[in-house]
Amino acid sequence: MKKNSLLILILFLLFQSSFSQVLLRGKVISDASSLDGIHVINLTNKKMTMTEKGGFFSILAKATDTLMFSGMQVKGMQFLLKQSDFTENLFFMRLKQQVRMLDEVYIKNYSEINAVSLGIIPKGTKTYTPAQRRLRTAEQFKWYSPLLIPAGGMSVDGLINQISGRTAMLKKELEVENKERLQVKIDNLYDEAFFTETLKIPSEYVKGFQIYVIDDPRLIASIKSKNKTMTAFLLGELAEKYKQITFPKKE
Repeated sequence: MKKNSLLILILFLLFQSSFSQVLLRGKVISDASSLDGIHVINLTNKKMTMTEKGGFFSILAKATDTLMFSGMQVKGMQFLLKQSDFTENLFFMRLKQQVRMLDEVYIKNYSEINAVSLGIIPKGTKTYTPAQRRLRTAEQFKWYSPLLIPAGGMSVDGLINQISGRTAMLKKELEVENKERLQVKIDNLYDEAFFTETLKIPSEYVKGFQIYVIDDPRLIASIKSKNKTMTAFLLGELAEKYKQITFPKKE
């Protein structure tokens, strides 16, 4: 008899607890740009829902239940419901915006996006790199160049640049720039595994090998013609020479 009474009491309490729950209608308020998709979890009865557009939500709950709010765009928060939270037509919950600091930003170079594709300059317009522009500004000097200065054929700056040796320095800068651009193209054509696994070059020597090969005229012509098969063949040939120089066999 006592067991039956205890069972009835437990069932009554469970029924009363379940019956006292109501559908709580609420709205999340935050400075976040998007308020949909925020998780709303009733930690007491294990019910869960997600906010809709505008931050609106509804969930079964009662006073003394604990709601937890979490989402990528807001800081997580727990809130203990009070009886007064059920008296209004809409329950408001203010959440702080989640500001995430990035550890690293990777900028990828999209070669197909340029001034021509964006319509900034017409197709076919000659473009110059910074080193090329500096060299053009310095101007080429010939024996008759001073005679052309009065007619505007050469600037005084160009004559001074030639005499001071600045033009020769700019030519070297342009040569270095061209080599750097070739090295970037090789990096874009092949990943590191190609050099370490296919060409059998130790990873710490890959950059040195790339610097070594960019002086080869055949490879330069192959890269400029976008012949990847020939470029790979030449890299394999140059890799053997490089390894013989860098790792000579001991007799």
